[in-house]
Amino acid sequence: MIRNALLWPWSVLYGLALRLRHLLYDIGALHSSPGALPTVVLGNLTVGGTGKTPLTELLVREMEQLIGPGSVGILSRGYGRKSKGFHWVDALDHAIDVGDEPLMLRRKMPHVAVAVCEDRLKGLLRMHQENPDLKWVICDDALQHRSLVPTVSMLVLDATQPVVKDRLLPLGRLRDLPSRMGHFDAAVVTRLEHHTEGALETALQEAGWPLHRVHFGTFMHPMPLLSFPQGTPAKNGASDASPSQRERILAVAGIARPLRFMDRLSERFQVVRREAFADHGTFSDKDIKRWRVIMESDRLQALVTTEKDATRLEGMDLEGLDIRYEPIQAQLIPQTPLQDWLKSQIKKHDSTSSH
Repeated sequence: MIRNALLWPWSVLYGLALRLRHLLYDIGALHSSPGALPTVVLGNLTVGGTGKTPLTELLVREMEQLIGPGSVGILSRGYGRKSKGFHWVDALDHAIDVGDEPLMLRRKMPHVAVAVCEDRLKGLLRMHQENPDLKWVICDDALQHRSLVPTVSMLVLDATQPVVKDRLLPLGRLRDLPSRMGHFDAAVVTRLEHHTEGALETALQEAGWPLHRVHFGTFMHPMPLLSFPQGTPAKNGASDASPSQRERILAVAGIARPLRFMDRLSERFQVVRREAFADHGTFSDKDIKRWRVIMESDRLQALVTTEKDATRLEGMDLEGLDIRYEPIQAQLIPQTPLQDWLKSQIKKHDSTSSH
């Protein structure tokens, strides 16, 4: 209660600043304009991971089926990178230069053009000028980037973080006003635990999104573990073995909500030690040395981490360590016809731009 009393004034001030900023854009005092390429803008109201990166991959694959491979690009800010300005992401880049999530997406989809730029309008112009094959671009975190007027906007709602029960920063996890929901074309609920229309409707009601408006539902599908850095199949543990017979591992994660990942591993491994780091945080040589001591002293067989974290381990002295990582895919629940809706949005844009 004391903490809430201390944070409440800051939360009120933050809310006032948000309202003023949105008002200035809404009345034209601050300028907004469409990008050089048509865009699908993803955004979330809360801080922390809501599953935008797996959703971005899903949207690219869905749209490519409609307008062709290589025609859909990705533009990201590149959160956590040390570089500035526009940069095409190459598979040989390092996470410190382009951000872990853009690098991960580039490697998962080698044919897709991925770029980072903190200024979305400048980034879209460069992508248009330098890659004539691009027809659409997905901006994976641009809700607060009001200078860009999106062609299509999609609000990402985490089923495990009900917006109506939350408060603005720093009192809660909301980084934007719930009233901004009315400005989006569609909502995508991520991390549904039950893959049914009923579960989707419940999540939408808890988020405050009207059921009559366009909405879709996805769930996260963990893929088989891969070895680092080779990317070849690795041992995946054994859920049917008795706990004492399972491999003993160290679980490491630097993501927004690491406990879900670690708890999932405990279903097929003995998770003897857990280490959680800040989202997008960097690993140090001291961390590696500590892991070596832990694995030797506790007689652990492997270190298991996330796919995003694996991009930040590259270039470090990991010789002799059995490291595995878990890719994640977003999958649609069967009742949500995302591709049909995307097709209608593309057709709508094409007919409008031709006039």
